[in-house]
Amino acid sequence: MDIRHRQKTKTSQYGVGTSSSDSSQSTEAQGSKLGIHGTGHHDEKNKSFPTKSDFSVTRLFSIRLFLALALYWLLATYVVERVRVKNAFDACQWEKWEHWTGDRASVTPHRIAFIADPQLVDDHTYPKLPRVLNYLIRRMSDNYLYINYKYLQENLDPHTTIFIGDLFDGGRDWDDEPWLEEFRRFNHIFPENSKRQSYRGLPGNHDIGFQNVSPAIAKRFATYFGEPNAAYVLGNHTIVQLDTISLSHGDPQVNRDAKKFLEEAKTSLDPSFPRIVLSHVPFYRDPKVEKCGPGRESKNPFPLMRGVEYQTVIDFPFAEDILKSLKPVLVFSGDDHDYCDMTHLDYSDNNQKLAREISCKTISMTNGIKYPAVQLLSLNNPQDVGDTGEKTYETTMCYLPSPYLGVKVYFASLVATFVVLYFWIMHPRKITELSNRISKSKTSNGPALFSLGLSSWEKRLAFAVHSGGILVLVLFLVSSYNKM
Repeated sequence: MDIRHRQKTKTSQYGVGTSSSDSSQSTEAQGSKLGIHGTGHHDEKNKSFPTKSDFSVTRLFSIRLFLALALYWLLATYVVERVRVKNAFDACQWEKWEHWTGDRASVTPHRIAFIADPQLVDDHTYPKLPRVLNYLIRRMSDNYLYINYKYLQENLDPHTTIFIGDLFDGGRDWDDEPWLEEFRRFNHIFPENSKRQSYRGLPGNHDIGFQNVSPAIAKRFATYFGEPNAAYVLGNHTIVQLDTISLSHGDPQVNRDAKKFLEEAKTSLDPSFPRIVLSHVPFYRDPKVEKCGPGRESKNPFPLMRGVEYQTVIDFPFAEDILKSLKPVLVFSGDDHDYCDMTHLDYSDNNQKLAREISCKTISMTNGIKYPAVQLLSLNNPQDVGDTGEKTYETTMCYLPSPYLGVKVYFASLVATFVVLYFWIMHPRKITELSNRISKSKTSNGPALFSLGLSSWEKRLAFAVHSGGILVLVLFLVSSYNKM
């Protein structure tokens, strides 16, 4: 064989002879099988499957993009969880709605916050819901009550806080052990301020029942929360707290204490102080005549109805007796969850007004009310001024931040975040071109936070990594703000 021919022919290790041109074609074919397109080191950037040395965090994770989104979420959660709440209570500052004149303008009034129907969510609240969803609703509700109560005490700093019943949702149905757990939970959400007064003894129908009040359950509530029937002086006004549920009950074992207290109050209260009556259940009224004023969400007349362990008003004979014998200037009630500011009339003489009654809005986000609230009361009755005929109280409704606006903001922000991540990672070239058009730049230097050479699976992995990181951050921020 000619030596020149042997130099051109190469024998493979398998004994197959190939020419140099054949070898080049074979190498290219093998490279094609591995998914490496093109030849030579000039085409290494176009590989669709990266080598081990190409695979790094910097290829799949953009610190700049993640930090930009993290900064947005830091700001968004702070605004939703803190700024909104603070602004709501700043709008209710006492000086903004108190309008004392004359000698009363120089006197510091006694300031009271009424909290109606917190009704802590429990297993009785939504029995048909899955336990996981029930737990999430419970946590959201607890956090909402806790943070609003905290800002109420810190920003408005009322001298006295009074709860108007329905502290629990299923309290009337619990045995002692779960009841005590809920009692501790209630005190965790609404901790008492040792420097201020708090009255929590007025029971609601969710606490002790209505038609079937058990003396043992009522006694348990009174033992831990305080006497249900009480009279105390605040700001030179006599506050008369009445357990009207027990008072109107037909069983003497249930109504005995309430009736005895009322009879004694009729003769023992200081007549020089204006009186304010507290009752969980509103007093009877004719909703066609004694209508609710502005501030009520429902457009329907005040309901007159009864059902299992509830009644929307205290029966007329009891209501009339209390109004005519105690002669209060003001009545505060709860139970209805919605706001109602009305005036009771004397049915024997419709021209005579008996008392103004305000049914306070619920503080809870789970009681079917769009805008929960607390009721504020300012009492100003200095003894040295004497009876001038002027009103000795001012009251207003203080709206809490919308409970579901935060959820809507978070949901919309998450959707927007995922959209931004999707287009920035999956279509970086389009983002670059869009940026160049906006900036009218002729260069190709745009906000390409990712290499334009990422393969499809790398893009999907990068999107998953960034999305997961943002979700973890959001959960951490929200849970941190809502720690109780």
